[in-house]
Amino acid sequence: MEQDETAEAPAGPEDRDRLKAFGMRIKLLRVSRGWSQEQLAEAAGMHRTFIGQVERGQRGLNVLGLWRLAGAFTIPIGDLFTDAEGRPIP
Repeated sequence: MEQDETAEAPAGPEDRDRLKAFGMRIKLLRVSRGWSQEQLAEAAGMHRTFIGQVERGQRGLNVLGLWRLAGAFTIPIGDLFTDAEGRPIP
């Protein structure tokens, strides 16, 4: 039986670490603007609880979600993946 190429493998430890690092980046961007999770959610067209899950590294985003967050922050999408000094997050 061939594995479906569109199926995702369960998140492993390395994936979970990446989700946590990304979530911390989103929280940093949000807090640096003085926004609540609710304000970010409204600006990005997402639910507040989903933003919280992303910030805690419990949920990932698809490409459309990334565009929405970048648009809410008015930054290039690539800046979602860099730290405050412009270095790529792990």
